[in-house]
Amino acid sequence: MHTLPSRDPQWTVAQFAERSGVPATTLRYWDDEGLLVADRLVNGHRRYTYGHTARLQMIQMCQALGCTADEIRLILDTPDPAARARYAAEKLPEVLEKIEILRVAATVLRHVAECAHPDAASCGAWMREQLPDDARPAHRPPRRS
Repeated sequence: MHTLPSRDPQWTVAQFAERSGVPATTLRYWDDEGLLVADRLVNGHRRYTYGHTARLQMIQMCQALGCTADEIRLILDTPDPAARARYAAEKLPEVLEKIEILRVAATVLRHVAECAHPDAASCGAWMREQLPDDARPAHRPPRRS
């Protein structure tokens, strides 16, 4: 537990929650789990300072990457750079795959926003832009009734 004799601005849980956009219940949970340990006043009340902001942002980034609480602890608290490097090397391909999926999704959404075809899913123009030539579905002329 950290105690505070500091001149830095200090925020209560509610104030830090408002400043950061993270619910107070989440901040308390992260404190209890040791992810974002608040400083404590003599009466036990939590206080946050600017020093907590960078760690909060790292926690949020890790969560956006899909990291578990244990993985976040490994990234933030493991003193062994080699262990962190191994984890990062294992996680990187997963993140790059997500980036590619999101890139394709953005292209599809741009197409849907601009497509005048009555059925955007069957239009196929987005597929022609995204898929390599050998993976594209064969073009079939429309059926005649």
